[in-house]
Amino acid sequence: MNKKQKRTIIVLSSVLLFVVCILLLVLSRGSKYVIDFNSKSITRTIEYGDTFLEPNITAVGHRRLFYRKKEKLKVTKEGSVDTGTIGKNKIKYTATYKGVTSSITITVNVTDTTPPEINLVSNPDSFTSPVGEYVEEGYSAFDNHDGDVTANVVRTPGDGIVTYSVEDSFGNKESVVRKIVYKDVVPPTVTLTGDVTVPVEVGTEYNEQGATATDDVDGDITDTVKVDGTYDINTPGVYTLTYTATDKSGNVGSTQRIVLVHKKQVAAVNPGDHVVYLTFDDGPYKYTEQLLDLLDKYNVKVTFFVTNQYPDYQNLIAEEAKRGHTVAIHSYSHNYASIYTSVDAYMADLNQMSDIVVAQTGKRPTIVRFPGGSSNTVSAKYCSGIMTALANTLTANGYYYCDWNVSSGDAGGTIATEQVVANVTSGIAGHDVSIVLQHDIKDFSVNAVEQILQWGLTNGYTFLPMSESTPMEHQHINN
Repeated sequence: MNKKQKRTIIVLSSVLLFVVCILLLVLSRGSKYVIDFNSKSITRTIEYGDTFLEPNITAVGHRRLFYRKKEKLKVTKEGSVDTGTIGKNKIKYTATYKGVTSSITITVNVTDTTPPEINLVSNPDSFTSPVGEYVEEGYSAFDNHDGDVTANVVRTPGDGIVTYSVEDSFGNKESVVRKIVYKDVVPPTVTLTGDVTVPVEVGTEYNEQGATATDDVDGDITDTVKVDGTYDINTPGVYTLTYTATDKSGNVGSTQRIVLVHKKQVAAVNPGDHVVYLTFDDGPYKYTEQLLDLLDKYNVKVTFFVTNQYPDYQNLIAEEAKRGHTVAIHSYSHNYASIYTSVDAYMADLNQMSDIVVAQTGKRPTIVRFPGGSSNTVSAKYCSGIMTALANTLTANGYYYCDWNVSSGDAGGTIATEQVVANVTSGIAGHDVSIVLQHDIKDFSVNAVEQILQWGLTNGYTFLPMSESTPMEHQHINN
């Protein structure tokens, strides 16, 4: 065999082999038509609640071999993605060409990997005392899946911080830290040693009792207390002393004391003008001891027209006399319907009260005040002319009856302390000699006494207890 024949055999063998391979390939793939998608079956992950962007899936069909062009195919979809539900979602895309059907599948896993969000409420002006506990300003927590999870927040105080932690139902955790702003803005507390108001007689020595100071952060800072203000012990007047203390943060606390310089209260047979007789009816009662202590503070003596309406406080009659006050009779029962029925009924009541006063003080009183005053008209309901008869009877039996020319209004006109002060001070200013009516069974009236005393002492008035030489105030008798 020559060379030409050999080459021919080789070429024919190669062509035959190629044809055989093509036939085998066609036979192995089954069909002579195929479908091509622009994507393959894949798995994707998406966050819960996010928007799923569906891919644009297309397909073309063509012959398996020796095709000249591709034909665009219709793609159908089966399934959808719900990003509002945790789990797997599948979408199947299918196309058909020349009896051949093919599909691909996209699997979308919806998961929650986003931690909750914690929001702290913060006031830029808020701060905490260095010795105080942080007062929570507020916080909230929200999760994209669980919603409001504020109730699940764990709050952990630390050294100058507060840590807030929360975990959602899928184990996603979040924590934030609040830095506590410490600031000392509380001024020290300055406390006077002794009384707020110190009455001092002209020409006598004022003894400074000082003050103490404490601070919520620095503790006892009494050594920083300074006293400012002056007074003249020889000139009556109201003098103010100011006590200040400063803490290490520069906060200043202060308080004040009043030094009341007044002329000496001297009893006299002929007191002249600017004289005040404070009188208190219907007691003693639970406010009487408070009143006695206040009068001691100012070294002022007054007159108590006593009753037995509150027997539990009968012992205070002795205390009134012991402290230098005048004890006079008002009534035993203070019952108008009983005492004003006849002279005998009134005198029996008076004698009962007189006996009590003697038992308490060892002295029988001679000064009397009629319940309702000598000018009352209520008595006419029980006995016509009884007040005229009683006034004559008391005088004939050595008693002195006394009404008033300044009313505090505490018997029904007001229940306000400041109004009582105004009524009494304005009334005193209109008389040379004032006999003031108050009631020591009224707390608001007792509370007015200190202001009345301060006003009177600084305006040159002398306060005296009543005696038989006191000019008795008699109102017009109307019955």
